[in-house]
Amino acid sequence: MKYSRTLPIHSKWFWGIGLGAFSAFSVNAMDALSTPLDEALFFSDIPVVLSATRLKQPLNDSPASVTVIDRAMIDASGAIELVDLLRLVPGFQVGFYTGSKFTASSHGNADRFARDMQVLIDGRSIYDPVFGGVTWSDQQLDMDDIQRIEVIRGPNASTHGSNSFSGVINIITQHPSEQSGIRVKTVVGDGGRRQIYNRFAGSEGNLAYRVALKYDENDGYETRHDSSDTRWLGIRGDYQINSRDALLFELGKSSGTREDGFPNDAQQPFRPIEDTHSFKQLRWTRSLSPGNDFYLQFYHNYQKVDDSFSDATTFFPLDVSLGYGFDSQRYDLEFQHTIDLNPTQRMVWGLGARRDEGKGIWTFKRSDWITRDQYRAFANFEWRLRENLLLNLGGMYEKYEEKSGVFSPKVAVNLKLDKMNTLRLSATRAYRMPTFWEDFSDQSVVLTGSMTPLLQTYKTTTNLRPEYIESFELGYLGSFQDIGLTLDMKLFHEEIKDMIAEAKALNAPQQPFSYINSGSLNINGFEIGLRWDPSPRSMLHIGYSLTNAYGDQIKKTPPTQSDHYRILDRRVPPLTVSLLASHQFDSGIKLSSAYYYMDEISWAGDGDDVPINRRWDIKLTKPFEFEKADGELSLILQNIGPDNDFQDFHEENVWDGRVFLEARLNWH
Repeated sequence: MKYSRTLPIHSKWFWGIGLGAFSAFSVNAMDALSTPLDEALFFSDIPVVLSATRLKQPLNDSPASVTVIDRAMIDASGAIELVDLLRLVPGFQVGFYTGSKFTASSHGNADRFARDMQVLIDGRSIYDPVFGGVTWSDQQLDMDDIQRIEVIRGPNASTHGSNSFSGVINIITQHPSEQSGIRVKTVVGDGGRRQIYNRFAGSEGNLAYRVALKYDENDGYETRHDSSDTRWLGIRGDYQINSRDALLFELGKSSGTREDGFPNDAQQPFRPIEDTHSFKQLRWTRSLSPGNDFYLQFYHNYQKVDDSFSDATTFFPLDVSLGYGFDSQRYDLEFQHTIDLNPTQRMVWGLGARRDEGKGIWTFKRSDWITRDQYRAFANFEWRLRENLLLNLGGMYEKYEEKSGVFSPKVAVNLKLDKMNTLRLSATRAYRMPTFWEDFSDQSVVLTGSMTPLLQTYKTTTNLRPEYIESFELGYLGSFQDIGLTLDMKLFHEEIKDMIAEAKALNAPQQPFSYINSGSLNINGFEIGLRWDPSPRSMLHIGYSLTNAYGDQIKKTPPTQSDHYRILDRRVPPLTVSLLASHQFDSGIKLSSAYYYMDEISWAGDGDDVPINRRWDIKLTKPFEFEKADGELSLILQNIGPDNDFQDFHEENVWDGRVFLEARLNWH
């Protein structure tokens, strides 16, 4: 079903602003190209990334395709939700399951949990071991505190382990010493959006610290029962013990209510869900000598989801209950050592141990913790064979409790044709370990009060093997510093095998769903990432991905005919495009515009077939200054234009163009 809406604000005015943004950028860009540029206006070196190998490398030495979302892109995007920034990454898809539950995946093949994506904040994985994926709205992080986001486009388990299956999102926050003072930010707008963020950062001697609080309300989609509220507190401290030793500590806690459900749906009725999330992180870093340092890090994540409901009498004459609530936590300890072996060789190696725990009377029929221990060893080696030829070798071995050990290797060769052009050839294998839900699901509709099972809905009886992916990539990086342009292109082939599939017995409709290893998915594609800064005040970013996917998996066992297989071709959208342009005028006013396009996609799990999706955003910002303070006021227009339907997962997920006002004020 296709929805049609009338814009709440005059659409011609919107179009005028959008065309003005791109026109202003184009005029200034052409002027920049016709005028000699001072090299000091740009970075003197190619941007340096850390995520691909855990070694600091310029982009043209990286063994993987990396998209860097920096402060300029974050500010220009007009994004209100953190996850929306990932629309800028070639080949990425962002889905909204409700107004506060989001998913982000690379090359599709994901449901609302996106189990194949590793996400790190300051080196701490925020992957949930029970259902997988990331609860984006529960993270104690505001976009104003992000320094940059490095996104590895492709498998990278050799560096970041299981679940770095389709990519890695590494979010690096600003050091508190760079944020001295008080910041207050507020956002109000359509959809009942009310947000206030307060931050205080400063230093005392060798200690730099940041304390941040946030409150966020959201009414969700106009057509859904999915409002939410979130409150969180985050604290970070960086203590320089002496010239060689440094200590980082972070902690945070959030809680809130997420409404969910659909009318006349026995398994997903209207209901409030209570979410609680907290974390603690401690990292000690020591510098032994130039090019020789190590760190020891420990962190603990905890999440609790209280989600159950009673009296689903639409299908049962009895008073029954069902639930999806659970508790999960992760303890992780890691040691890492980086060393320059000689002028042409360097490496990083490390050891780690992890314990994941999950429990849930509704999801696992047990109130005690299910545990899974993991031990790992990893190393990445960089060898400059010649001045223009670089070899990267990496691998990680992981041993999970009650699972066979897995080894994820990666090899890449970078050939510099000249100072501006580099070719890259790489091959890798990565694994995705089953989540607790996939391995141990045991869910039933029960009699309210006595908890007597009446109808079992999920029950896994197989000791699942991990999925694995084999990926081959031919990449090109052009860095043309004289005109401020970086061009990243790649051809790739990916094959996912031993996929974890949801299946049901063919001749026993009353039997529960279970998870089995079945099927494969092949993805061939081409990606382009372009960043152009024709002047210090103008910027253009383009992301483009073209793919062809094919594969299938069993959905009914034992399969006896073709419709007992799930066809996976539409799990990956054939085409995704993102455009972002911005320009700052002489008056200080900044104008930016973003456009996103995604072809049809079929979300996995309980998602729906989603038609072509288009979105156009505009942001207009005016800075101001007082004697002891400064700030800026922004008007943000989202999802405007003549085709402004917005659907993900369900036909009910529809919203019109929205308008937000954002104000920031800083006291130094």
